Amino acid sequence: MPLTGLHFDAFTQRLASADPTPGGGSASAAVGAVGASLVCMVARLTAQSPKHAGVAAQCREVETAADSLRRAFLDLVERDAAAFDLVSRAYRLPRGSDEEKAARRAALESALQEAIAPPRQIIAHAQSVCDLALTLADIGVPSAASDVGCAALFASAAAHGALLNVEINARALQDRELARRSLSEASAIVAHVDILTEVVASKVSPAPQAPAS
Repeated sequence: MPLTGLHFDAFTQRLASADPTPGGGSASAAVGAVGASLVCMVARLTAQSPKHAGVAAQCREVETAADSLRRAFLDLVERDAAAFDLVSRAYRLPRGSDEEKAARRAALESALQEAIAPPRQIIAHAQSVCDLALTLADIGVPSAASDVGCAALFASAAAHGALLNVEINARALQDRELARRSLSEASAIVAHVDILTEVVASKVSPAPQAPAS
């Protein structure tokens, strides 16, 4: 059964098992899906609110984009696990002869390049979730402000978890230019996600109460 077809309890049991997949990459994607889902919820609530009729069309656009991101994150739960399995199989290839060693190196390099792709996409999608959360921080129903903040925080956690996966796979790449470029691009996006998350948090956090005189 696909990981995303499991009940939440079963999914967390799979994460807790001694099996290396699913691991941190898939978990990061799952957290990203939660963040996107919260954005979708707040957008729907706002679009249905009579007091927010003026932004209903904009919220429906946010809802559509967030739901697309939710599904993309769920796909990445599966893709990250499959990519890690490829890397594991490549590490287990025989290396007795020079030919076997060369074949193993080539297979491992290909698998590592494949393994970098899902976490990089998780990071890019996390930025998109934060962009949408920022929009809702300004126009969303006030009663769901904390949900908007949680969405941004979950997206940030997904991005940071994915960055760790980019780093560990890039470290083993033979193509050092690809490793450098992948890590540099991913790190830059995560830095931007951090800024967006801070801005969202500042918008949705309640103003501090003045001390009583």
